Amino acid sequence: MKAVVLEAEWAPRASARISDRDAERQWARIASDAYRNPSVDLRTIADPGEPGPTEVVVEVGACGLCGSDVHMFETDDEGYMLLPYHLKAPVITGHEFAGKIVAAGKDVTELRVGGLVAVEEIQWCGNCRECRGGYWNQCRNIEDLGFTVNGGFAQYVKVDARFCWPLDDVLDRYGDEETTLEVGALTEPTSVAYEGMFTRGGGFKPGGAVTVFGGGPIGLASVALAQAAGASKIFIVEPIAERRELALELGATHAIDPINEDAADAVLTETRGNGSAMVVEASGNTKAVMRGVEDTLGVGGKVIVAGMDANAAQINLINIQLKAGSFYGTVGHSGTWDFPNVINLMAAGRINMEHAITRRFPLAGLVDAIDETKARGNGKILVKPQL
Repeated sequence: MKAVVLEAEWAPRASARISDRDAERQWARIASDAYRNPSVDLRTIADPGEPGPTEVVVEVGACGLCGSDVHMFETDDEGYMLLPYHLKAPVITGHEFAGKIVAAGKDVTELRVGGLVAVEEIQWCGNCRECRGGYWNQCRNIEDLGFTVNGGFAQYVKVDARFCWPLDDVLDRYGDEETTLEVGALTEPTSVAYEGMFTRGGGFKPGGAVTVFGGGPIGLASVALAQAAGASKIFIVEPIAERRELALELGATHAIDPINEDAADAVLTETRGNGSAMVVEASGNTKAVMRGVEDTLGVGGKVIVAGMDANAAQINLINIQLKAGSFYGTVGHSGTWDFPNVINLMAAGRINMEHAITRRFPLAGLVDAIDETKARGNGKILVKPQL
């Protein structure tokens, strides 16, 4: 089969905290602390093989290109990749994907060969202290499709069936497999937003205002979910005009260009000084936006930190204290029905993430797709391994 493989040099920084176990298997909890000089190429490799008793083999129909995929190939002055997340190289990248089941193990009972599924990235163990306490995304033995085990920038992937969710109802809505698989590939980033806003953050009362910093895929999904949840006003703060337009299509009521307009002034004016019941930080540039996040937050409001940024950001805690505000760190989407709830919203037409898709590439075009994503002028770029 064809697959995109990432290679990188294992060279932990002197300051990195890496356990003996992780060092032995060259498994980095923060890739930017340990891996440098990344490279990527398209290879012909062996198919995944027959599934185990609880596994399925998925023919990948569409796989989204995420900002974290781009960070794998961006480096600092010393050649260390900028990815602030898990990694074990070499690995087939890609973690936002949907596909068709082409083989199933003997103990798989709730999925069928020929069925369309969206696949969770995070592979939790279910046995560690964190999993048993309900923190599946913080699993002590976590593996991540496309980061530490082979992912979706390939024609086929083998995965445990418990991480697959049927797209039957989405297929009923759209009526064709290709559209269903493209929309299904957006289940993962939309579920990341859902996890932060509702599972971790507990949501907001319908009628409240929501402000989203960053109009990338997580930010766009946050806008769509805010509309579905009954936000009265939804502000997108994004410097790129094309992304502001996409956000308006997905439900934003106000689009703010922070280069030419003060976000806090705009939000406070439109809310008559009340601010936002929820602020989603999805830009991944917390140093630049944190002051705006603080100032747009309303009394009793919630800040959802969904963007990933390894750099330190200054927070004026008195602003949060005086407003009785709360911060929620969030990563992942597993263990709490985020995927099936997002799929239900898609199937019901309450969110239409099809609007977020702007470009499609074959596997051989991944480098070009990465370059376009770096320019940050697109919504969601999809890679179609079967093209």
